[in-house]
Amino acid sequence: MIGTRPAYLMDFSLGLVNRTGAYIICRDLLQELPQYFPEVRYWRLYLKKTPDGLVRRVLARLMMMEITALRGARTAYWPDRRKSQVGSRLILDPLYVLRSRLDPDDIVQCHDIGPVTHPDLFGPAISSLYREAYDKIRQVGPGMVFVSDATQSAFRERYGDRFRFMQTIAQYVRLGVLSGTVEQCPGVARPFLLTVGALERRKNHLRIIEAYEKSGLHACGIDYVFCGARGIGAGEILEKASSTPGVKALGYVTEPQLRWLYLNAKGFVLPSLLEGFGLPPLEAAQRGLVSVVSAGGAQEEAIGGAAVLVDPESIDSLVDGLVRLVEMGEAERQSILRRAVHRGTVLTYERYVAGWDKLLQSNNRFADTDGWASSDPQEAVMME
Repeated sequence: MIGTRPAYLMDFSLGLVNRTGAYIICRDLLQELPQYFPEVRYWRLYLKKTPDGLVRRVLARLMMMEITALRGARTAYWPDRRKSQVGSRLILDPLYVLRSRLDPDDIVQCHDIGPVTHPDLFGPAISSLYREAYDKIRQVGPGMVFVSDATQSAFRERYGDRFRFMQTIAQYVRLGVLSGTVEQCPGVARPFLLTVGALERRKNHLRIIEAYEKSGLHACGIDYVFCGARGIGAGEILEKASSTPGVKALGYVTEPQLRWLYLNAKGFVLPSLLEGFGLPPLEAAQRGLVSVVSAGGAQEEAIGGAAVLVDPESIDSLVDGLVRLVEMGEAERQSILRRAVHRGTVLTYERYVAGWDKLLQSNNRFADTDGWASSDPQEAVMME
């Protein structure tokens, strides 16, 4: 312990392989509350900052080779270096418990349990590793932090509640999408519908493209534009996009280009098959866009139901959602937007940081908090 403040070994191995929303919220946690983390571990290395560029990619490859080869073997665990100054470990993704010692007084953050519940979306290799990691977590029973009530509920249903604590600390709307310079995306013209999300199976791009094709919106002069980093299934998605009139796949875009897309889109579309939380529709609402999202689960929870809700596995439901989004009257649009915008103003960066600050400070003393941290999913619901 350092003074009266708990100190943690932060395992930020996630930062070597992940540059999505999961990485951003963990990076911000480290930047805002460094006083809790005198030790930060990246794989087997203790570094002052997160590696980038070629160094990061090489370290990530080596780390994943080790995880795949050794899995949860109780030999050659990653070094702790936590001795007298550091108490518990904070492991920012369940996968990395496989190569780390894990004690009941440690904390593990869970973004979703998709690799276990939806192995078809992640592939057998990743799913197998996560199953083993979650089994280790269940056996040890550390403290658990979840990014949404939907994720916590799914975890409880599968793994029970015999853990030191189970908390929800919700993600937040990123300020970067709300202000800053704007740059037009080459080859994109209004009107268009927009999707922002990694090109991977769980984002449901293939069904969205099929629904767009069947909706007749292209004949009405409305394009469908999507952007994001490549993931599992990206090749199939890009092939489908290239053969569908009106669909534009942008790949990676800069923050200024992303702001332009949000500012100029006619509506936002992201009816995912699986989400840990679901920030993009909330970010879109701050820019005046109504969204099409999946009914039930983390997306509906994140946006408080203030969206066009569809069945993500039904092409007919997706078609109806796209058409409704385009044809929606101004009164209905403004009504939905008011609710969605309010939701975004509640889920603030300050609330997120405060939730973690209180949790880390008290650790096993979990009173109600202004940071939306709760041991009961029903207690974490923000009132409109």
